[in-house]
Parts: sequence; structure tokens; C-alpha cells
Amino acid sequence: MGKRAVDNAPTKVLYIAGFGRSGSTILSNSLGQVEGFFSAGELNFIWKHALIENRLCGCRRPSRECPVWRSVFDDAFGGMDKVDAREMMRLQASGARTRHIPRMLTSRGRENLKGRMGKFLDASARLYEAILSVTGSRVIVDSSKEPAYGYAMSMVPELDVRVLHLIRDPRAAAYSWLKKKAQPDSEDREFMHRKSALDSAVLWDAWNASIEALWHGSGQNRRLRYEDFIADPKDSFGRILDLLGEPDAGLPLVGEREVKLGISHTVSGNPNRFDTGSVALRQDDEWTKEMKPSDRNLVTGLTFPLLKRYDYPLTPKH
Repeated sequence: MGKRAVDNAPTKVLYIAGFGRSGSTILSNSLGQVEGFFSAGELNFIWKHALIENRLCGCRRPSRECPVWRSVFDDAFGGMDKVDAREMMRLQASGARTRHIPRMLTSRGRENLKGRMGKFLDASARLYEAILSVTGSRVIVDSSKEPAYGYAMSMVPELDVRVLHLIRDPRAAAYSWLKKKAQPDSEDREFMHRKSALDSAVLWDAWNASIEALWHGSGQNRRLRYEDFIADPKDSFGRILDLLGEPDAGLPLVGEREVKLGISHTVSGNPNRFDTGSVALRQDDEWTKEMKPSDRNLVTGLTFPLLKRYDYPLTPKH
């Protein structure tokens, strides 16, 4: 921990955008092993999950007892109870939801949303800047995934947001959403939220199309298929570091397809954010054998245009 090396420079953020269950947790935690990178988890949930619900940090302490997050909030606001978390949630919901994306596509709409979310955007700038200051990092990896929230963060002048558009085969994502998964970071919920194949397919279409529309031609974004990341992690990490202007940063690999994860301080996310030690990067193709044909066909049909755009086969190989 320590003070950041360059004062007054914009806070550099790698924002992982994409639909849930697309591998963002293992990717972001792997990037968190790069010297000078801090994997923060899903910061869009920090006000609710950390401050209000006091869920577990990635270090397995309740968020309010985590020394990193306590120091961050001390630096940004003077303490965890010095910022109105519920008001931050209200302001975030007033302009950084999926329904606000059409307004984000016009200059007039963006100005309207900026005015509406002013205090929230200011608080976000202070939060992200404090993370760099407290951790001594150069780059924050934010795996929030939501297109609208990520674009709202790009409206903050103090932040230099680079976007990694992470895509996974929609049938693999839908299969993961259908499965029952334990949620160890919450006392109120035993299992993680689940989605039907229909809901998953519709949202996969909506979120990926939104990401394309919001950052089209920005030059601050890259597209990465999760399957390509697993197949060639070295090349994928290299492309991400180039996007960030950090080509000389060391790769977080300890083998051709293996990373060694340390204790993280992630906010919210998939339960595997608690994993530590050596982790092999392997393709998870269980869905090709176990997914119900009716669910697989439904998702294939509903996502067909983008399925082709992202070079996924209509009929998967077992």
C-alpha cells in the first residue's frame, strides 16, 4: 500500500463490460496480480453491498472491517458513514441504468444525465481516486459489466476509462445462469440469482448491442471473447495491456495457462473471487453436453445475429 506515483493525472480504469457469467471474475482477478493493478470487483454495487449490506470483501472480511476499504472511504469521504450510501444508490439509478442508454447516445441526453447524477459522479471520482491513492496502484480493474454504469463513469472528467468488451458464447452464459450456485458473501441469500434461458438470451443481446453502440469508434475499447482468453491467455493479456498503455507491465501468468491468485479486495461478484493460489485456465464446455436442447435452441435463435458477428458456431462441438 502507498501513495500513487503520479498526482493530478486522470485515474486510469479498465472497465470490463459484458453480460454476466462471461468470465469477468477470473479475468479481473488475474489482472489484479499485475504490478500496479488493483482488482476492485463490481464497484457499481459498492454502495449497497459494501456499505449497506456489509457483504464480504474478497479478503473474506465484512466490507466495513476490511482495512483497505476502510482506508479508501476515510481518504475519499472521511469515513464509511460520512457518505449517504442510499442517496448514492438513488442518484446512480436515476441515470446509470439500461433504460438510460438511449439518452447516452445523444449530446443533449448526456448533459441531462450529467446534471441529474452530478453528486454521484463527483462521489465516484473521489472513490476511484482514493482507491489509487490508498493502494498505490496505476490501474483500477472494475468488473461491474453493466454498459450504462460503465458509460456513466466515462462521463467523469477525472477518470480515464478504457473498456474491455468481454463476450462469452450466449449458450454457455445462459447455462451458467440456469445453474444453482451458492452465494457465500451474503447472510440473506443462500444461492445466487438465476435467470431463465429466455431472459439470459434477451439480456445478452441487449447488453452486447449497447456496448457496441456506446463505445463505437471511441478508440478506448477492445473486444475479447472469453473462449479466446482461455485458449491464449498470453496474447489476451498483451492486448489488454496495450489498450491501457501499459505494454511493459509483467503478465500475471505462472505457466502457459495458469495464474497464481493472491488475496483480493473485490466488491461483489462471482464466488470464485475468493479463490487464491494456482488456478488453471480451462475451457468450461459442460453446457455443450448438459444443456437442454430446448434451452440451447432457444438461446441460439434469439442471439443469432450477434452469434454470427462474434464468430460463434450455430452448432457447438462437444
